[in-house]
Amino acid sequence: MRKALIAVAVLISILCANSLLAQEAVQTAVAPKKVQADTNFDGVVDRIESYNSSGQIEKTEADTNGDGKMDEWITYEGGKPLKSQKDTNADGKPDLWVDY
Repeated sequence: MRKALIAVAVLISILCANSLLAQEAVQTAVAPKKVQADTNFDGVVDRIESYNSSGQIEKTEADTNGDGKMDEWITYEGGKPLKSQKDTNADGKPDLWVDY
């Protein structure tokens, strides 16, 4: 009886470990490519994040002044900001550049 209980416990441990590995594989496989958000809850998308196939962020676009037009763009490399551009005078063209 004791050996049977030990065998069942070992089997349950193996199944749980395999289940966790399978969950990690599924989570990796379904990493988002693009996320759109309404950060000020006005019903309009004002932030877009783009990801590569391994789930690392590649770029973001944002409407920071609420006019409905994207006015800030950030490019990432290896998940870290590489450069950003911002349109501060609302003419649709970047006029502020930052390299990280």
